[in-house]
Amino acid sequence: MNLRDDREARVLAAVVRLYSEAGVPVSSTLVARWLGGAVSSATVRGDMQRLEETGFLVKPHTSAGRVPTDKGFRHFVNQVLDQAVEPSHDSSSMIPTVVRELQRTNGSPAMVKALAALLSRLTDSIGIILGPTWDAVRAERLDLYPKEGRRILMVLVLENALVRTGTIAVEQEFTPEVLHDAARILSERISGRTIREIRDGALEGLDASDNQVGRCAQELARQSGDIFSDVEEGELELMGVANVLDEPEFSEPDRLKNLVRFLESPRTIRSTLRRLSPENDEGIAVWIGSENPVDELQAFSLVSSPFAMDGRRGVLAVLGLRRMSYDRAIQGMQVLVRTLKNLD
Repeated sequence: MNLRDDREARVLAAVVRLYSEAGVPVSSTLVARWLGGAVSSATVRGDMQRLEETGFLVKPHTSAGRVPTDKGFRHFVNQVLDQAVEPSHDSSSMIPTVVRELQRTNGSPAMVKALAALLSRLTDSIGIILGPTWDAVRAERLDLYPKEGRRILMVLVLENALVRTGTIAVEQEFTPEVLHDAARILSERISGRTIREIRDGALEGLDASDNQVGRCAQELARQSGDIFSDVEEGELELMGVANVLDEPEFSEPDRLKNLVRFLESPRTIRSTLRRLSPENDEGIAVWIGSENPVDELQAFSLVSSPFAMDGRRGVLAVLGLRRMSYDRAIQGMQVLVRTLKNLD
């Protein structure tokens, strides 16, 4: 994928940046102006012709300028990833805000939502956070509280003061005293066990003696699978959909439908981020257009990176148009990852 010379690389980078900013085909005159007049418009035109012949650019219309292909975007992104680029002014100015927000939410359930909001602001795209899974986190106890309509609020208290809740509908009402005793029985079973161990059967085989406490404990154990499955999956947050919906590309109904279809399925988002996140804990993966194995995302680009929280692994992701500002997306992700490391 090497270009013939450094000038062609600079011309390609100019086309990528100009197209990312405006979303319209780029002319040789505009590129020459972007390059500060160092080369003539005619010379740039020749370079752009060769870039088109080698598959880095394409001319959408006979009289139009050119736009980058996925191959052109890939060459540009590889250059960005290979260079130790300092954060842009916009990213640098956000760092104090990032630090304050993450310090405020560090270790709390609100941290995943804060990360999604910060990533969206840093990149001007859709920020998606797949929080770390909880399968190795240990439980401390389970509290039970009666609600209206024969519903019971389950409060799962985990190590490091983490809390998860869920509501279960039961067949009969139980008094607060019965719930207190049932909670004690269930807590004895789960205390010190990991979420994976609990999900794999730690609550099975409870003795449903002929008393309300036993029946209550058994029924709640039977229905508690969802709360432990949800905890194990890790939280999922996304922010900034409005950042991209006003772009002209969404005048095509199919593109909008594909985006909505993807964002409406938490299961698809989770599996996609796990599949497309780099295995290297220090890495950043960029999937551009047709490179993406997920059909709904082939008109988009996805940038992803793992991050650590309380020793557990999550995924940061930026989803946007193929012409997203890759510099900004990559730098914004780097800012968040570095800040998270400094909080440990």
